[in-house]
Formats: sequence, structure tokens, C-alpha cells
Amino acid sequence: MKKIDTPWTRAALVAAAAVAFSAAAQAALVNGSFETGDLSGWTAAGDASFIGVADGIGRADSHAAFFGPDPLGGISQTLQTAAGGLYQVEFWLALDDSATPSSFSWAWNGVQQGVVTNAAAFDFTRFTATVTATGGSSQLSFDFANPQSFFRIDDITVSAVPEPSAAMMALAGMLLLAAARRGGRQRPPAG
Repeated sequence: MKKIDTPWTRAALVAAAAVAFSAAAQAALVNGSFETGDLSGWTAAGDASFIGVADGIGRADSHAAFFGPDPLGGISQTLQTAAGGLYQVEFWLALDDSATPSSFSWAWNGVQQGVVTNAAAFDFTRFTATVTATGGSSQLSFDFANPQSFFRIDDITVSAVPEPSAAMMALAGMLLLAAARRGGRQRPPAG
């Protein structure tokens, strides 16, 4: 039987494993960078009169969502999660003006995770936290109040945090594979 073990097949297997591992780590958040040009995938709540998406105000891409409601308004999205699973939530937030009153908060399954109140203006700043899913679905929500100016939010992601045991098992499997390959090589006769 002809062996198909070449550097190309090994590289293809490693690439396929990396793609499969990274695909499994992503939760199914829809439109986290708002590049659709609208709030599709999100549910608006409260005062939606000054909530939307605009071009040219994004962090690294063109679009971002903006919020300047009075009183409170915001967006939420329900994601499929694994009960007890850990997830990393990441987003970038900016405040265009220091005018008060202003307030921002975000929650995971109704539990407040972070608050910004009457802050000085700031450019896009990365916020990140690790949260736990309590069931097969979890809700991520953002609430804003800013009658004088606007908050902007962009590049929202939710990623499953791999369990240490799963990462160690994957590493152990790769090491065993490498050891088996190395042990199976024939050495040329000494000459």
C-alpha cells in the first residue's frame, strides 16, 4: 500500500484540526461588528429613538452601533450556550462627549457585569469578561442612556473558553502522534 504521508498531508491535517478547534470555540453571535449596516440579529429595547448603526464610526471596520437614548435604551441577543460552560465576552466601547448624565451597563443572563456612569469622553476601549452559561441559551444585553451625546459599540464577540482538560488532551494526542511517527521511521544502514 502506498503511503500518502508527505509534508503537505501533515500540514493539511494540522490546518484542518486548527479550523475545527476554532470553529467549536465560537458562540453563534450574529452581527457583532454591525457590518450589515443595521441592528439585524439584535433586539432593541427601551427608548430606541437614538439607537442605530452608522458607517464611518467603527473601530477597525466601517460600521458601529450608536446609542444616545433618553431615558434608557439598548440591545440584546440570545445565544446558544452549554450549561455550565465558560464564555469570554469582548467588545469595544467609546463615549463621544463628557456631558452628563450618561450611563452604560451590560449584563449576561440579567446579571449586571459592568457599568460606566458619567465618564469623561474616551475612544474605543476594549472590555472583556468571562461569564458562565446557566442553560442551553444565554442573553447578552447592553443598556445606554446619554441624552447629550452618544456611546458607540463595535466588534462584540462571545467565545467558548476551552476547558483545561480538553486543551491538555489535544496536546497529549498531538505529542503521542509525533512520538509514534518518530518511532516508526527507518534509519539508513550504517555504512
